[in-house]
Amino acid sequence: MQKYPVLLQAILKETEDGNPDMTYLEEAIEALKNVQDAAQLRTFQAAMGKGITARWEWRNLVSLGLRRNITDDESRRQS
Repeated sequence: MQKYPVLLQAILKETEDGNPDMTYLEEAIEALKNVQDAAQLRTFQAAMGKGITARWEWRNLVSLGLRRNITDDESRRQS
């Protein structure tokens, strides 16, 4: 799962400016990153805080981009 955004970034880098596919590539990269975040969260929830994941907090599982959009109230609720 982690390799797909990297591969799409490489394709995006080689895509000429003005190509209509650029928007789709950027959206796909962002969507895959969101799926990765969700998968990490599910892994954490499945482990129920056991083992190495016991030290993780929700902030460790959510990308910085998503955390910036979370309200203070939601951040407190998640904690």
